[in-house]
Amino acid sequence: MIAVKGKTALVTGSSRGIGRGIVLKLAECGAARIAVHYLKNKVAAEETAGQLRQRGAEVLLLQADVSKVDDILGLFLTVRESFGGLDVFVSNARPEVEYFYEPVLNISLEKWQMPSIHRPALF
Repeated sequence: MIAVKGKTALVTGSSRGIGRGIVLKLAECGAARIAVHYLKNKVAAEETAGQLRQRGAEVLLLQADVSKVDDILGLFLTVRESFGGLDVFVSNARPEVEYFYEPVLNISLEKWQMPSIHRPALF
């Protein structure tokens, strides 16, 4: 188990589903500052933020498209400016998800292999 008490976390795709579960568990384990990322569903992100605040975490809501390099850079820069750094990062968002799902035997190799995005060191 990783000690997260007092730490700062960013979880992409954390407004609902598995991402929401991850940030709620981080807050329960004592993470002090949590950045909640969403793409479209601001209402869900705000609901998640409320649940995190009830658990004592300071929350930052971040809207970004993680399939765009400039948006990714913006996420990390905003977290650094707002929280002073980052201790925990979980890449949970799947930008291709709405196009990905189809019968397993019909999925092309291109869909299985998303191109990697090279990110400069920010922290």
